[in-house]
Amino acid sequence: MADDVDLQVQIRILPLIGPGKMQLLEAIDRHGSISAAARSMGMAYPNAWKLMDSLNTHFREPLVTRVIGGSRGGGAALTETGKAVLGIYRSVEAKARIMFAGDVDALRHLLAPRVSAETGDAACEGIESGPGSAECGERKRRHRVG
Repeated sequence: MADDVDLQVQIRILPLIGPGKMQLLEAIDRHGSISAAARSMGMAYPNAWKLMDSLNTHFREPLVTRVIGGSRGGGAALTETGKAVLGIYRSVEAKARIMFAGDVDALRHLLAPRVSAETGDAACEGIESGPGSAECGERKRRHRVG
């Protein structure tokens, strides 16, 4: 099927931990500041701060800590617990991708092919007999634009 099809499994552990918060943790680790992390994600700083504060209060130890001083006047960094939570979450995600790969692939094959608005052609990738086959022609007829 088309390479641009993006099916993914998102892991949410309680309402507390999900893909957005983990992306924010990664961005804080990468940028060294909550405000820079928020900017890189197109998120408002107060929203990012609320998310991190929520995570910090729900774990035994904070996941993010303030860094005071330095040439930029400080910033933020992941604590060892923050790095552990992020690592465990990414591990669970990777295992889920492997475990559900067959199901996700089955869903991918059931998706309708994309239709080009310019040519009206449907993508027939994944059809063993190829673009000139009767099956591909039928898909094109079913998915015409306009």
